[in-house]
Amino acid sequence: MFSKEDNILRLKDASRAMEICNACRYCETLCPVFPQITQFRTFDKPTLNYLSNLCHNCKGCFHGCQYAPPHEFDLNIPKTFSELRVDSYIQYAFPNILGKLFAKNGTVVSILIAVCIGLLFIVGTYFNSADSLFTAYEGEGSFFKVIPYEIMTLVSGLIFFHVIIAFIVGFRRFWTENGDKMSELKDLSLWKYAMGAAATLKHLDGGDNGHGCNHIDDRFGHSRKWFHHAVMYGFILTLISTTLAAIYHHFLGLHAPYDFDSLVVITGTLGGILMVIGCIGLTYIKIKADPIPISQKLLGMDYSFIAMLALVNITGLLLLVFREGAWMPSLLCIHLGFVLAFFLMMPYCKFVHLLYRLGALLKYAKYVRNN
Repeated sequence: MFSKEDNILRLKDASRAMEICNACRYCETLCPVFPQITQFRTFDKPTLNYLSNLCHNCKGCFHGCQYAPPHEFDLNIPKTFSELRVDSYIQYAFPNILGKLFAKNGTVVSILIAVCIGLLFIVGTYFNSADSLFTAYEGEGSFFKVIPYEIMTLVSGLIFFHVIIAFIVGFRRFWTENGDKMSELKDLSLWKYAMGAAATLKHLDGGDNGHGCNHIDDRFGHSRKWFHHAVMYGFILTLISTTLAAIYHHFLGLHAPYDFDSLVVITGTLGGILMVIGCIGLTYIKIKADPIPISQKLLGMDYSFIAMLALVNITGLLLLVFREGAWMPSLLCIHLGFVLAFFLMMPYCKFVHLLYRLGALLKYAKYVRNN
């Protein structure tokens, strides 16, 4: 995606931009980034990694900047920070070699989805027959007649374990690279601020004025915040649905598919609908957005993540609707293929911005606490 020379030049340019912003301070009320800049006199890579992940990409600083293009200073903080964020994702990735997946995210995601869906069709055919993938199954446990429960559990368990390890190692690398200690995370006041800011997307409000983001042009609006809310809370609802399904299966002896009025289906359906709405809205905003403060090199990663998230939920909703018909086995293989690909890519796609933005908010909470 970026050569070593590009990375060095970008760090120098970002440091130059921060020094100019530090002298100007016009944007101090827009978001947490600019008050934080005033705490530094020099800007090394760990500091820039922190500031870029603290940035919520609202683009208010670009549209309000007197030094933005075509000024000779050529400041473009949103674009610079977007590229620095991806550099940090690659740096923190575990295992390190898989950080290279960020560079070709769109291609890798497409190939991975095709492979995962193909493998699930092969598994379904192996344990049944080719004809059975177009046969209606009814009643409790019908999903496991297509893909055995043991295989679902083993594969999902191994992937979940890998994702958790990758997230823990990545977060630790981010948190400690500029001297912060893991023991500081015992301070609940940091978590109170960070989780509150994350849950409300406080820093997409446009600062003290609360007029929102410049997400399309120089007009302010809150739609980007609401679409992010839809994706975030939709994802939380689907996690709740999955957790409830595990409780139903292991502790209540009830096996999928579940009744339409069950909490598993209700929370999963609401979550899926919210995420589809959010993905469509964010795609529209990205298409209509001013291209200047956007890194064109990163659009493939952005679109592949949104598309994969949307397709996971669309195929899930289709499976819910047609779960008692002849299309159920094929839809199950397709849906699980998208889910499998999504979780395999989770530590190496745009999803990780949630992890490092939360870490940046925790770091910023230390500043809030001490001032």
